[in-house]
Amino acid sequence: MRRLALCLVVSAACLAGMGTAMAQSTPTAIDPLAQHVDGPVSLTPDAAEALRRRVLVDCGLPADQRDGLPWYFHFEYGRRLLDAGDARRAVVQLSQSVEMNPDSKAEKRLYGMWFTDYLPYFQLAEAHAQLGNWPCAANAFQLSKAANEPTLGDIPTDRVRALQQSIESQDASKMIGSCSKAEVMDPSFAAAR
Repeated sequence: MRRLALCLVVSAACLAGMGTAMAQSTPTAIDPLAQHVDGPVSLTPDAAEALRRRVLVDCGLPADQRDGLPWYFHFEYGRRLLDAGDARRAVVQLSQSVEMNPDSKAEKRLYGMWFTDYLPYFQLAEAHAQLGNWPCAANAFQLSKAANEPTLGDIPTDRVRALQQSIESQDASKMIGSCSKAEVMDPSFAAAR
């Protein structure tokens, strides 16, 4: 129980730090991570912007809206970035979603009559794992399990098992880390892990 509480505290610090980084970005920046990331980003800034605009429209929002975006936009954009292989940007969006709405739920209403399984911690764990950010992946996975996400929604059992095995297969010395904003935002962190 003490370990889970520590994971919650560390994960909250990781997520809060990333939210602060988002809030400090310039309003004209298309990609809030452009100044921080040299590492693995699969989408060009133009492709990420096109995807962002599609998600805005799908969420019933103006395609040029930048401020005051709802949690469900960040969640859906993060999911689509993750599906596109852009884990670095996905971490930022999923973290913002969790910061705004931390409660996982199956069949959660996003917009209008649009419902989905809102399981952000699991997807955040997957994104961190893709980046090799194992302390944050482990923390997010612990939060996912604590929220019963693997059984709440429609996550295939083999996908859950694969993520768990990936996290467990890491050297114990690599699992020691603070999951701090500096580690998450520093491109060398993923390479060092």
